Amino acid sequence: MRSPHIYGITTKSAGNRLRCVVAICSLLVVCESWATSWALPTLEAQLTDQKKTEREPSPGMYVPPNEQHPAVAIPIWRKSNHQAYLSVGTERSFIGAAMTLASALVVIDYDPKIVQFAAINRALLAASHNREDYLTLRLLAPAGVWAERGAEVSAEDAQTLRDAESWKFWREKVRENTGAWSSAFGNLNKPADAPDAPFAQTNYLFDDQLYRHLRDLAKRGRIWTRILDLRDEAAVRTLCEDLNAKGFKLGIVDTSNVPDESEAGSATAGQYITWFAKYAGDSVLFLSTERANRHSDTHWSYYAFTNKAVKAKDEKTITRWYQKEIAKLQSDSQTRAVIDDPDVVGN
Repeated sequence: MRSPHIYGITTKSAGNRLRCVVAICSLLVVCESWATSWALPTLEAQLTDQKKTEREPSPGMYVPPNEQHPAVAIPIWRKSNHQAYLSVGTERSFIGAAMTLASALVVIDYDPKIVQFAAINRALLAASHNREDYLTLRLLAPAGVWAERGAEVSAEDAQTLRDAESWKFWREKVRENTGAWSSAFGNLNKPADAPDAPFAQTNYLFDDQLYRHLRDLAKRGRIWTRILDLRDEAAVRTLCEDLNAKGFKLGIVDTSNVPDESEAGSATAGQYITWFAKYAGDSVLFLSTERANRHSDTHWSYYAFTNKAVKAKDEKTITRWYQKEIAKLQSDSQTRAVIDDPDVVGN
């Protein structure tokens, strides 16, 4: 069944009390955690064993979501098969899973701070009683309340909520970090006041149905985190095999702007797409983003290739597709949503 949220959504007002919550949240002094990862050793052990590569993260740089108009991706999300949403990044992961009513969310990233954010947010969703309660836990509740809610969630989420480092991380990187990336969290933490406002139509903080879907995934143990470098073939294959073993199929593989040369590059995308393709059905979407040619750093285009299009193609062909699509979108001042762009896959 298709989600009603991808056919025209209105952001709901949270009421005067929640507007007050948002207004004062930046005044609170509130604390960093390591997030245990699904089917893997502890984060600390992963960091110890993690292979050193030339692409090292600046930990925490991309915790604030710099893509502030994800509704551009609605035409692509409409094509989702609603299976597991596998994604890099923080809020883009949760928004994508909510908008597609995904059967599961798997947050992957080579930056441990991104994975840490996801683990804490999962715990807060699982511990929340309703959307307004989630907002309070996210923006206002003291550490003691987090610890108390640990009695209502899984052992893993309880450990996260009771860890003082989780509290420190959330205070510094989310609650007090409202000015980063063009006031990303500042904009996310309030209802959109116009159809084209930041995070309009997609903000689960102010939409009951989007929130409920994510809370349900969290409560049912269907939000997983994993530190993963997309250049590591063995790690990608293990992830896909673990998903299969749990009975989940791929829906969308969302790698943000990883294919951009400023990140891992199109050749890397050519590699990991061929690895994922072997575990994917024809309807699986490989979703990416590219910044539009504007002065603002918050406007991005979204593009996807279906597994039906890529599964029989070699690595060099897929790399060439990414190079062509990225160049096309980079030169365009309009934000686009494109699937199997005929200008790209037709050549």
